[in-house]
Parts: sequence; structure tokens; C-alpha cells
Amino acid sequence: MATRRSEEQVVVNVIRFPRRREHCDDPDCAFLSSDADARRLYKFALQYEMDGKSWATEIWAYSSKDAEDRVAAMRRSLTMCGQLYAEVEAEAPTPL
Repeated sequence: MATRRSEEQVVVNVIRFPRRREHCDDPDCAFLSSDADARRLYKFALQYEMDGKSWATEIWAYSSKDAEDRVAAMRRSLTMCGQLYAEVEAEAPTPL
């Protein structure tokens, strides 16, 4: 699977090692996160075809089933909101 950006090409490889995965409890820390309720989130790769090329993106989800449900929801209602220009690091707001 390849991710392509304007003039730069970034290649993302997804390799499955079933035997290795059976002996590993968790993904590397870069692929784990948690929500405001301390529920664990996992990063999932998505792939799609457009103009004869393979493109990729990623989402965070609670499980493989949740990731599949999110993809199904995207098929029904995904829309483009606009171009991103910057990202600002910030702490999540704390409950009042």
C-alpha cells in the first residue's frame, strides 16, 4: 500500500506476521493511544483505489470491529471538510 502526496512519495508497507502477532500482546507504543476515559485506541491502516493507484490513510479505533464499523460509517457519510494548514499540540480538556 502506498501513500502519495503532491510531489513527494511516501510508501507505507503493511506486513502481516500471524505467528509473530500471536506472541505479541500490544502494538508498538506509536500505534497505541487512549481516549478521555482511558479506553485503549489502536491505529488501523485503510487503503483505497483512485485513478488506477492505491492510496492509504489511517484511523484510530477501539478494536478491529470498531475500525470496520467506522469504515462502514465513512462509506455512508464521509465528506471533505477542508484543507489542513497546521497542527497544534495541546492537552485534552479536563472534565469540569
